[in-house]
Amino acid sequence: MTALISAESLRLRTLRSPRYVALGILALVALNAAPIMNGAPSAPGEVADWVRGLALLSVLLPAAYAANNIGDAFKRGSVAMTYLVHPQRDRLTAAHAIAYAGAGLVIAGTAVALALGIVLAVADADHVATGLSATDIALAVAGAAFAGAALGAAGTLVGTVTRHPAVGVGAVLAWNFAEALLTRGGTTGGISDYLPFQLVGSALSLTDAVPVLAAMGLLLAYLAVFALAVRRWALPRDPT
Repeated sequence: MTALISAESLRLRTLRSPRYVALGILALVALNAAPIMNGAPSAPGEVADWVRGLALLSVLLPAAYAANNIGDAFKRGSVAMTYLVHPQRDRLTAAHAIAYAGAGLVIAGTAVALALGIVLAVADADHVATGLSATDIALAVAGAAFAGAALGAAGTLVGTVTRHPAVGVGAVLAWNFAEALLTRGGTTGGISDYLPFQLVGSALSLTDAVPVLAAMGLLLAYLAVFALAVRRWALPRDPT
């Protein structure tokens, strides 16, 4: 198991594309945090909404990237080749999930820290009192890192199910889009607050919809149920 995790982590560290993708995500988050894109916030509530939206982007993109890479590994046959050396498929899937959870943790945490730096600087320049203390900022960054890790691991499971890069990315984006439709459909305050991507804002402690620890626990519960479903259904159908 350790060897599998090390091998996947080494691949992420040594290939150029993961670094470029990470830098691209950070650049995209920074661009969206700039007031030229969305206008400057004029109230503390707008600052929190702005950061929540940026946090969602910061966890969505690593999840989609994980789904793309794992789906591509199945398409190219590298996963099937690994099965010949490590026939315990659940261990390989767990190694993928742990490696991309680590990547999601770093990317999401860094992206939200960058977003907070930009948004708070803009708010301060416009004399908007955000009400965010140093503790609140630290909790937001930690919550984003946690959510990025959970959804990064979920992205690998999506790739394991779809076994195709484009389909995997499409599934992650469709998942987020479906949640957004439910939220905009007037169900805010109901079950939509407890859906995975909607829990990101609660994990950052920037909304009172769901307590922070409950949001984190629900994200882990969703991940555990998804992993169990993948183990029982998706792994047995994989090619050998």
